[in-house]
Amino acid sequence: ETFVPDRLAGRILGMGDIVGLVEKAAEAVDEEEAERLERKLRTAKFDFNDFLVQFKMMRKLGPLENILGMLPGMSNVPGLSVDDRQLRRIEAIVLSMTPQERTRPDILNARRRQRIARGSGRTVTEVNDLLQRFNQMRKLMKNAGKMKRKLKELQRLHR
Repeated sequence: ETFVPDRLAGRILGMGDIVGLVEKAAEAVDEEEAERLERKLRTAKFDFNDFLVQFKMMRKLGPLENILGMLPGMSNVPGLSVDDRQLRRIEAIVLSMTPQERTRPDILNARRRQRIARGSGRTVTEVNDLLQRFNQMRKLMKNAGKMKRKLKELQRLHR
């Protein structure tokens, strides 16, 4: 990382380094892939394969703690620490799924979840927690896509 005094001072003072973060993101993120993922998120067709792609893009940015430190005010938030080991555990769970399971998480019954837990070295509870959070995220993204369409309709009617 190139030394830029103003940016370093901003990080130290808790003001972040948005310019540095944008530069890092531009280097690490494939724009076409990001647009494809956004479309899939909006239509709730997001699956664990897309999750892995997104995960790999995030890892290219570097440790999450460094990324959060680049956001204004985030370095001073008490109790906010990101454990990269937790991210590796999540990745291990997803990589222990078969391609079919990654594409269709709804087929993950108790036996499959046990196999995934054994294969990833995690517990069934951790697998269940990940699936629950993943499904919540899908619902949120689907609702966000609906809201965006409704806002566009309202804007069109208002003209």
